[in-house]
Amino acid sequence: MYTTLKPDRNRQRTVVFYGRVSTEHEAQISALENQLQWYDDQAKQHNNWNVIDKYIDEGITGTQAKKRPSFLQMIEDARQGKFDLIVTREVCRFARNTVDTLTFTRELKNLGIEVYFVEDNIWTMDGDGELRLTLMATLAQDESRKISERVRAGQYISRENGVLYGNGNILGYDRVGSTYVINPEQAETVTIIYDYYLHGYGIKKIVNELYRLERRDSSGNVKWDVSKVNRILKNATYKGYIGYNKSSTNNYLEQKRKNNYDISTYVYHKGDFEPIISEAQWDECARIMKSRCQVLKNSMGKDKK
Repeated sequence: MYTTLKPDRNRQRTVVFYGRVSTEHEAQISALENQLQWYDDQAKQHNNWNVIDKYIDEGITGTQAKKRPSFLQMIEDARQGKFDLIVTREVCRFARNTVDTLTFTRELKNLGIEVYFVEDNIWTMDGDGELRLTLMATLAQDESRKISERVRAGQYISRENGVLYGNGNILGYDRVGSTYVINPEQAETVTIIYDYYLHGYGIKKIVNELYRLERRDSSGNVKWDVSKVNRILKNATYKGYIGYNKSSTNNYLEQKRKNNYDISTYVYHKGDFEPIISEAQWDECARIMKSRCQVLKNSMGKDKK
C-alpha cells in the first residue's frame, strides 16, 4: 500500500533565502537590513542548512512575479536543481498574488523543492501545506487591495492640496522642492509657441519655426515634432494649473499604467507657481484648437449636422 511519509526536516538541506522589500512602509522590522539579519539568525538555528545564496528584491511590489528579477532568477536556479529548500519570512514576502503563490509553489514541489514560510509555519511538502498556503496567500492578496485603496485615497488628498507629481521635466520650468520655478530661456520657447498659434500658425509651421530659431526642448535638444508642440499647447501647467487623472493603473494586481486621452475627464487645481501663459491666452488657444479640429472633422465628412 502507498503511503506518504513526512519529509525529515533534520536532514541536510541545500538552502536559499528569498526576501523582498516593497515600495510601502518598510522602516519597521521588514526593512532590508533587518530582513538580512533575520535570515542570518535563521541559518544559525538550523545546523543542517547549507545556505548557498540569498535572493533579494528591493523596492518592488509583490503582486507580480514578472516584475521581480531576483525572484525569477531564483525560480530559474530551482529548475537547474541548485537547491532543495527555499526559506522566506512569510507568505506576503514571497508574493501578494494568490495565483502566483500557488503556481510557483506547485512547480517547485514538482521539482522536489520545498518552500518554508517561517512566520506562517508553512512547509509546502506537508499534507495540509497547500490548504494553509492558499488561505495565507488570499489574505496577502487582500492586503494588497487595501494598500491600493489607501494609495488612491492619498492621491485624492494630494490632488486637493495641489501636490505635484512626476520628476518636473517640463519645458519652461525647473522643479524646485515641491513647486515649479520658471526657467527663463525655456519659458521664452513656450511663449513663442503660444504666440505663433494665437497668430494663426499651424502646428507644423510652428515646428519649422522652432527649428529655424534653433530653440531647444526640455532635454536641451533642437528636436521638435507635431505631437510635442501639440502637447505643449494642451498643457494647462502653463496657465498655472496642475492636471490630474491623466493616467491610471488598470488594477491592483497587474498595475499596468495606461494613459487617459479623454481630456474632459482631467481634474485641474490651481497651482502655487507662476504661470508662463495667461489664462486668457491659454483658453483662446484651446478654443482655436477645438475649432480647427471641428473644421477638420467636417472636411472629412464626419460629425456633420
